[in-house]
Amino acid sequence: MNKIEIYSKSWCPYCNKAKALLKSKDLDYKEIDTTHDEALERQMVERSQRQTVPQIFINDESIGGYDDLAQINATGELDRKLGIAETTELQQVFDVVIVGAGPAGLSAALYAARKNLSVAVVSLDIGGQLGTTAEVENYPGMASVTGPALVSQFEEHADSYGITKLIGERVTGLSVKDRCRIVSTASGKEIHGRTAILASGADKRKLDIPGEKALAGKGVVYCATCDGPLFKGKRVAIVGGGNSALEAAIEMTGMASQVTLVSRGDWSGDDILQDKVNASTVKVLKGFDPSEIHGKERVTGLTLVNRADGSDRHLDLDGVFIEIGLAASSDYALDLLEANQRGEIHVDRDLETGMRGVFAAGDVNDGRDKQVVIAAADGAKAALAAFNYLVHQV
Repeated sequence: MNKIEIYSKSWCPYCNKAKALLKSKDLDYKEIDTTHDEALERQMVERSQRQTVPQIFINDESIGGYDDLAQINATGELDRKLGIAETTELQQVFDVVIVGAGPAGLSAALYAARKNLSVAVVSLDIGGQLGTTAEVENYPGMASVTGPALVSQFEEHADSYGITKLIGERVTGLSVKDRCRIVSTASGKEIHGRTAILASGADKRKLDIPGEKALAGKGVVYCATCDGPLFKGKRVAIVGGGNSALEAAIEMTGMASQVTLVSRGDWSGDDILQDKVNASTVKVLKGFDPSEIHGKERVTGLTLVNRADGSDRHLDLDGVFIEIGLAASSDYALDLLEANQRGEIHVDRDLETGMRGVFAAGDVNDGRDKQVVIAAADGAKAALAAFNYLVHQV
């Protein structure tokens, strides 16, 4: 009998993602809630040697956080660890294969299924960015709703039409053979569709500097909401100048002993957030590029380069929070489709890409504005365009 343990916090969206992934595989697990228990929090850090939640253990082996769990699941390693038999390869050719299960992907699934099309949704998880959003206050008809709650409503609505879902699969390739669009996954699956809708959204950008990867989870974090409380009384730097960075800086002033906000230039976040940061105790450094994160077992510092004169500046720190925006999740399709420098796939007014029968919806395309309601509308529009494409095929 396998023993699965997950250390979590009640407000942590990535903890919810990890639990949802395990539930989707019908796996039982023991949840260890560290929200109000500093002793359990210390136990988690000692066992995992990481300062982020969630932390997952399988048969007392440290697996890591949500991203680590998703990775080993997507490659099939999780099934091998647990002795789960591999699933058979899908033989059906679907009318529509949708990559991604955020608001764009689930909206596309709903609209395609309502047109009586056979639909397969392939995604690493349910919800995408929306699943990690604390509150949504600009979705029409809902004055205020949490991201996970809105995701749940999207999913329940789409499920009511009997769609096929392959969750926990990392898409690694897109190809065309005859009239089929083939979506390939890291676990070796190939899903065939007469059309494809790419709704894979965007991922958090990384700095790609020395020390970042090695110290991820050991002081380098990407979610202030999840991991901020673990840095109570510590010295932290927030890297970025947009809304997420400003919000993180404001949030951490109530927990950290020292907060420094580092940006390459002027902030791009909302004026109201800029005013709050300026009125707070946050130390502001504008015009600096992070060049290296220091530490062995834990983060101990950050080196910055002054963009004006090229000089170095060192900060002694316990944590580096990276909040520098998002990059389109489109790597799997860039060999076939045209994209801009940010990896956003070029689409026309009908959301068709340069390849007939392949559409791109939501944050993965080069539409200017990135909002939940726009992603959902894109999904609907792409599904209707796919239906129209199929109707006119002979």
